[in-house]
Amino acid sequence: MNLTGREIALSGSFDTLGPGEAERRLEAAGAHVTVELTPSTAAIFVGQETSRDKGNKAYVQGIPIYDEAALLAALAVLEGPTSEDGSLPAPLPGLFADPAALAAAGPAELENLLTDADWTSFVPARDLPPLRARLTALERDHGLTPAHRLATNRIRVRGTMLSRPYGHRSKIIALALSPSGTHLATGDWGDGESGTAQVWEVATGRCVNVLKWIDGGVGWDGYARTMQWSSDGRHLGMAFRTNTIGVWDPFGDSSEPRAEAQVTNGASRPPAWALHPDGRSAFVATGNKDRVGVQGCLAPLEHGKLFWLAEHAEMPHEYILAKGPIPVSVQGCGEELWVDWSPVWSPDGSQLYVANRSEAFVVDVATGVPLWCTGTRVDWVAEWSPDGRYLAHIHKQRLHFRDAATGRPAADPIPTAGSRWDLSLHWGMCGDTARLAAVLSEKAAEPGVEVYDDGRLSHRLAVTPAETALARENKDFAVWAWAPSGDRGAVLTAAGDIEVWSLGNGEARRLRTLAAPAGTQGVLWGVDDVIVAVGEKVLRFLRADSDEIVGDYTFLREADAELPLHGDYVYDHFDGRIVALDEHTWCLPVEPDMAIAPPERRADIEAHLAWIVDRRFAWPLHWGRFAVWPDAATAVANLPTTSPDTGALRQAVRETAG
Repeated sequence: MNLTGREIALSGSFDTLGPGEAERRLEAAGAHVTVELTPSTAAIFVGQETSRDKGNKAYVQGIPIYDEAALLAALAVLEGPTSEDGSLPAPLPGLFADPAALAAAGPAELENLLTDADWTSFVPARDLPPLRARLTALERDHGLTPAHRLATNRIRVRGTMLSRPYGHRSKIIALALSPSGTHLATGDWGDGESGTAQVWEVATGRCVNVLKWIDGGVGWDGYARTMQWSSDGRHLGMAFRTNTIGVWDPFGDSSEPRAEAQVTNGASRPPAWALHPDGRSAFVATGNKDRVGVQGCLAPLEHGKLFWLAEHAEMPHEYILAKGPIPVSVQGCGEELWVDWSPVWSPDGSQLYVANRSEAFVVDVATGVPLWCTGTRVDWVAEWSPDGRYLAHIHKQRLHFRDAATGRPAADPIPTAGSRWDLSLHWGMCGDTARLAAVLSEKAAEPGVEVYDDGRLSHRLAVTPAETALARENKDFAVWAWAPSGDRGAVLTAAGDIEVWSLGNGEARRLRTLAAPAGTQGVLWGVDDVIVAVGEKVLRFLRADSDEIVGDYTFLREADAELPLHGDYVYDHFDGRIVALDEHTWCLPVEPDMAIAPPERRADIEAHLAWIVDRRFAWPLHWGRFAVWPDAATAVANLPTTSPDTGALRQAVRETAG
């Protein structure tokens, strides 16, 4: 936020700032600090022992209320970088190994290459995926080699942790695939007090991070798009604590959001919202004082907590989207436009695409003015194309394609027997062509899938899809997924399996059928041709070009066997980490390189767990030395390393032995 020349109020004391320090630094940086709130007060920063009366007064007057974290971030912006180049990211180090040589190396050549490599220059985001891919290919052709052990040792020296795939403590109600398709986020509501978000690397089918104790839980049962990624995949937005919007580092170690905004005046459900492509602000549907224009605000999500009552703020306000009444030329939908469902940003963040039951419109964010409004009913089923060119929607048993730039028809309406109860729409891109899959479920009079390219029918698929997500009241669990290339699609069928179809030039072809676990409700298609089958209690990662299962998980499962340790130790020190390999077998992972489980179940353990690098990438256990011991006493007798886990293990064995 820019506070230069703005009137700012302070209240209370701050933990990291001495008496008077905040005022001195704000004034020195060009802000004007006041003691009392005035009509010109742009924001108030509150610390400990703040005046409740002042906070309530600010809230009622519509003055944004920020916490200390937001104050520190604002000071950092005002005062600028501490060094000449402090505002620039650190340059990447030189290459640790020649990429071309690595990609072509055989077992012996790769071992020599890795021996001579500059591992101090190893950057996981740049170097780990190609190295892992080369080692995977070598294992397929030659089995495990010394290069696998060497690379694993080097990777582990720089720091790894064991994956924790079973963090969910209640059913999955929210999910979102990152724009690049590399990571999947899943969320649960928990016990109502706190929930959990898990981040999965799609290519490996492994959980790479767990964000626990999310206040109030993630999302709300039956509500879609309560998890959203920024366009670069570096920020994860979530609706949590019923009506709050926050942004997390999906690969960080903190369960606290980097920033959060409470702007809905205590709404009883998550608001319609959309994370800006840059991940540093969000549109949130909320009223404004004058009840004119598009009802919503652009809540900043840089750092810290924002408490603000948009409906009480004087207009115009920098956070309120509407700047005034809607021009007469676009008043076909009335003077007051509410946003019922989460809208979609244009890729450049300059426009918002909104589709309500009663109308659709596109908003120019800079002016807050709708560029057009349909003025006719859009109904429940409506989707915007990824390139921002089209709106597809159902109205009076016809499929409509509208030009997103003007709102005018882009093609003649197409008769359909589908309704919101048995039809869903799914956009994808194949090159510059926007492709729409109109999926008619098993409940439709004529089940199947119709594919439209830029509004023209190109394929009809003879398949019986499963019940639509909207009929189940959560569109996150979609029954259709496009391949990232747009030339293939995957559909969840009424029979409970997944059919993969080729949709290139010529006739559509069914390529193969993949087995989905019981309870699958949706399907996604990520990077490296990995298809994800997801349900409230199941998650399976499959290769689209084969029947290989990359990862397979059943949540909330208990084994009817004795725990490897006394329950107090399991739930106090190893909480959320124990794995039920099946209904009869527990596995207790112990950092950094062992597990307590039946040794004959090693393959199953390796299918569930991995070493995790930077909470972003998975590294196979079987490429390194990973011990499996039948019981805690045997494990303690053979401990090769020390860690907090092994210390707790020793203590548990001592106390059990008396």
